[in-house]
Amino acid sequence: MKVLTLNTHAWMEEEPEVKLNQIADFISKEDFDLIALQEINQTIESKEVEDDLFVNPTGDVEPIALKEDNFALLLVRLLKERGLPYYWSWTANHIGYGKFDEGVAILSKTPFSSESILVSDSTDYANHLTRRVLKAKTDIKDREWVVFSCHYSWWKGPEGDPLFQTEWDHTLPHIQSEKESVHLLMGDFNNEASLSGEGYTYLKETAPQLVDAYQEAEERIGSATVLSDIDGWEGHTDEKRIDFVFTDYTEGIQTCRVVFDGKKEPVVSDHFGVAVTFK
Repeated sequence: MKVLTLNTHAWMEEEPEVKLNQIADFISKEDFDLIALQEINQTIESKEVEDDLFVNPTGDVEPIALKEDNFALLLVRLLKERGLPYYWSWTANHIGYGKFDEGVAILSKTPFSSESILVSDSTDYANHLTRRVLKAKTDIKDREWVVFSCHYSWWKGPEGDPLFQTEWDHTLPHIQSEKESVHLLMGDFNNEASLSGEGYTYLKETAPQLVDAYQEAEERIGSATVLSDIDGWEGHTDEKRIDFVFTDYTEGIQTCRVVFDGKKEPVVSDHFGVAVTFK
């Protein structure tokens, strides 16, 4: 089984339509079973649309309507044109850059149910610190997989208040309640793997059943997923591994590869992606 996670930085890149097609080409070639996407933006003022393959998430708020320039919607349509239909779901986190509904998405080759889960203390849609994870349940090869597309906040807020710890604490019950399933948590965690005592350490301590696919893979290709100071990491110009695939799958991880890093694939975002192949 093959999975992919990518923070797309949707509509914020130069030549976004070109990059959208490059993402579709890569997915078509690799034929992923499950895909988690972050910073899936749509313009607030765009026209509302519907899509036959869209899975409306349940949750504690009325979902934000799909708009015609939703980045995941357009990606799914490109994939369908290439003969690769994906069921998909999306939930909005907050207003991004003053003009977007910004959210997270999941694509799956198999049908699934989805749920939008508030994990931040903030509930204000206008606040960029309002965060939701998207949770999906699907059956693949006689197993139930519980998949999360995650875009968490940084370890600390501007006033030193805990952000990631709070959001992770709100996520944990949704992992622990599905004990018979296999779990995949994929996305932009906004916490550097090499920083001891912060978010990466806290996750490993509070959910020891989850392994980092990068650490467990038989073959690792690449490491860093961000090379410079990006939004939220201003002044941090060093390489960072902040995009992850965590899982409690116990039958082995074959490869973990950084993709869209300008080597085998073009750079399509301010983040690189992570592709994982399970045995």
